[in-house]
This record gives sequence, structure tokens and C-alpha cells, in this order.
Amino acid sequence: MTLSAAQSTRLTNAGLFSPFPVELQTVVFCHLTSFQDVFSFASTCHQLQDVWLQGVTTIYRHVSKVTITCEPYARILLADQGGPAPKAAIRSASNAYQMIRSQSMVYKAITQFESDIVSKVRTGGLRAEEYYEPAIDGHPPYLTPTERRRFIRSYYQLWGLLELDNLQQRQSRLHSVSLKQLLFLCEMSWLPNGMRPGEDVDSESGAAIYQQRVQARQALSKWILEHTESMYRRIHGQDMPLIWVIAMHEGYGDFLVMWDHWQNSLKEVVCGRRTREPPYKMEMHWELWEDSPNEDG
Repeated sequence: MTLSAAQSTRLTNAGLFSPFPVELQTVVFCHLTSFQDVFSFASTCHQLQDVWLQGVTTIYRHVSKVTITCEPYARILLADQGGPAPKAAIRSASNAYQMIRSQSMVYKAITQFESDIVSKVRTGGLRAEEYYEPAIDGHPPYLTPTERRRFIRSYYQLWGLLELDNLQQRQSRLHSVSLKQLLFLCEMSWLPNGMRPGEDVDSESGAAIYQQRVQARQALSKWILEHTESMYRRIHGQDMPLIWVIAMHEGYGDFLVMWDHWQNSLKEVVCGRRTREPPYKMEMHWELWEDSPNEDG
């Protein structure tokens, strides 16, 4: 059974929760369907505010399962921002609030991305009906569920890299990422202004700090692309194909590899290796795809 914030508030106003033990009140929190409901419910009275603050670990664990997409990656970002280790429990309300603020920024970026980019995506010669709803001609004007997960996961990863000041930590993080995911990260680092992580500079910080962040993002974007090309050469012994030029008619702008209709082509890029001697052909090493994490789940 799940409760909405409105239902919970009516029960609170009726005084029905007062006689209940804290454990039962915590169970009610755990059955709410969003953190906005959790915050609204906790704000109805001092008693429930105390229940939330004391039971944040349990409440967060239950509600986050159904509300925070790609939560493990969001937890890595939280750790990069000075929060608890990714596997540690969330023990403070401030950490929970930070998780929700980060999620809100990702969702804001998605809304802008769908308006400015997704609505203009082309599928080229690929049969769109094999990947999207038959009634839609081409790519839908919104991210599909799998595309949305790719975007959110890659956004958190890029944001985390921006938070790392230590060069060795950044290098270690990038070396742990698969070739497939590096290609997603390349595109995420090319997001237009207004969608990029870390752009929330307040007026007191001023233009100087904002400019520093812009320069940091540009340097990171260049580094990610160079690392991706280097990994490709190390794996395949040849230069990476210019996929964003060759297949530019199958996406929009700098965005290609994240679309559902391009996943088979992406698999060929990650796993394909052109022979050095005639007759030239593509050798496919499918284990390079299978060995990468199930990043769409």
C-alpha cells in the first residue's frame, strides 16, 4: 500500500498518528511515493519532523528505490561532493536533501535537452519503427526510458568528474570506465549552456567562478575525448572512426550514441576492428560489449 502526501496530511490533521508508536509512523513514511511527499508530510507537525530526522536512514532506503533513477551513480556524486561513501548509509537529512537537489538538476537538464535536442533527432536510413512507437514518424520528441537512464547515469558521472580536483583521482575514475560508457560521456560533456552540471553559480560567486567552471568543463571534455580515442587505439590498434561526422544524419548535432536506434551501430564501433590486410573486412570482438557493465539497467 502506498500513500500520497495529501492522504497522509489529512490523517495527521485528524490527529490519527499521535497515538501510534514511532516505528509505525516510520512505516507510513516508507510507503510514500516521492521525497516531495516525504518532505511535505514531515512538515505537517513537529512530531513527524522528528520521525523523519530520526528515521532518515530507513526512510531514504525505501523511498529512494522507487524515486531516484541510477541511484548508485548519484551516490558516487554525493561522495565526490563530500558526502558519505557510496556504499555507506544515508544518515542525515542534509545528505538526503542533497540527493534530491542533484536529481532535480538532472531532471531540469533533461527537460531542456528534450526541448532543444531530442525534438530534432533524425534517424537517417534506419527504420525508426523498429525502435520507437509505430505511430511516431522518427524519434519521439522525448527520451525513451533506456535513453533517459543513459542520460542520467552519464550526467552523474560527468558531474562527479568535475567535482574531483585531484588529477590522479580523475585518471583512476576514467580508467575504470568502459569504452562504451566513455562514448556516452563524450556526448554528455558536449551539452549546451544551460544543461551542464555545476552551472548553478549564485550571484555572490560572480562571473570569475563561473568562468573557472566553464574552463574546467572544456578541459575535461577534451580530456575525455582524448582518453576515449586512446583506449580505442589500445584495444583495436587503430584510430577510432569519426562516428559523429560519418553518421551525423542519424542523430542531431554532437549527439548520436545515446539514441536507441544507434545502439546496434554503437556495438559495431565498440567491438569492430578492420583487418590490416586485404581483403579488408570488419572483425567483430563481441566480448568487448559483453564485458562492459549492463549500463542500461
